[in-house]
Formats: sequence, C-alpha cells, structure tokens
Amino acid sequence: MPDPIPQYILIAPVGQLCGNGQLRETISERRNRQGNDVPFWYLSSDLVQKFNISTSNFEAVVSDQKTAIIWLQLRFGGEIINKKLDLHQLRQSAMELPPAAAHRDISITD
Repeated sequence: MPDPIPQYILIAPVGQLCGNGQLRETISERRNRQGNDVPFWYLSSDLVQKFNISTSNFEAVVSDQKTAIIWLQLRFGGEIINKKLDLHQLRQSAMELPPAAAHRDISITD
C-alpha cells in the first residue's frame, strides 16, 4: 500500500460547500477538462468521518492543489487543513459529485 500523500482539505459545516450546486458544477467542469484522475474530491459528512478528518457534521473538498483549495475557501468559506490521505482510498470512495442543489420555486404568485 502506498504511503499517504499530504492533501489540502477545505472543511465546513454540511451545506456550506455544496448547498447551492456551484461546487458540484466546479468539480464536474474540472473533471471534464482534466479527466477523472484529477486529484479533486468531495467528501460527504460520512466520508469526512471515514477519513478521520472530523467527527462533527462537516463536508470537505480535498486536493493536492493548494491554490484550488484557497480559491474554494474564498468562494464558500470554511477552514483549510492539511492531512495525509491515501489516494487509492480517495479514488475508491470519493468519486461521487456533491449532491445537486435543491430546486426552489421562484415563481411569482399574486
């Protein structure tokens, strides 16, 4: 098993990163441009706990690209931490896109 590689992790309370659907779009676009092997993953609260990042109700984005994580922090808020994570486990467990934003009724009624 390969040694874990240091990753930059943006962590925030559930919904802060993926609540409006923009993170899903960002990750999807990144994978479309750079392929599915791009080191950029969304971790649901279950995965945050599985990877021992936090025991609280948090979600996270993981990448080896510090500038990408800083950009996401500026956009969504949250806290950046560094942690060594196993890339094989990330590729096995964290390839799903963040959940889609809930559709809201913005129609005008009289």
